[in-house]
Amino acid sequence: MHVLAAAVLIGAGHQGRPQSCKFFPSHKCNLGAAGERELTPLVADEAAKILRAQGVSLVRVPADFSQHYRVQEAVFLHFDGAQPPCSSRASIGYARQQDEAAARNWRQLYGGYWPFGFHRDNFTANLSGYYGFRQVQASDAALVIEFGELSCLPQRAWLHANIKKLGELVAQFLQARLDRSKAPAGEFKRRYP
Repeated sequence: MHVLAAAVLIGAGHQGRPQSCKFFPSHKCNLGAAGERELTPLVADEAAKILRAQGVSLVRVPADFSQHYRVQEAVFLHFDGAQPPCSSRASIGYARQQDEAAARNWRQLYGGYWPFGFHRDNFTANLSGYYGFRQVQASDAALVIEFGELSCLPQRAWLHANIKKLGELVAQFLQARLDRSKAPAGEFKRRYP
């Protein structure tokens, strides 16, 4: 198995599907919430652009990828859909207990902007058992980030109005996680209003 190294991996949920589905049958080819395949690349690309401008080495992957990566931080970006509409919220998933601190960091940062609340961590089996975790060795943390529910009109309106901001927040979160060993111990701080 060939392993590629970088500081950060950013995955855009459902990007590239359904075209990639026949090559990755074990991923179960979920096409995602309506609009998710269009929005996750926008957020992932914005975050990648900001981090690359800061000199961060990163890998930007679509939903399905065959390589294995060794990174410090990994995020897999998603939006949710639910029936009935407006029965879901933002959520965070991770496979290892050591990733819980990163989940708290993300909730603290995103919760300062996101007005619709969060589910408890790993509220579905798909969050803690995300297939991408098996292809990425993250020394610090690997998270699935669900920004909110696209099938809920108020959440959808907020998410569409803040797509660029979502990318900025992901970049800020990852940069702060990379820099935290240089900073004094304490709470995760929002850098920007």
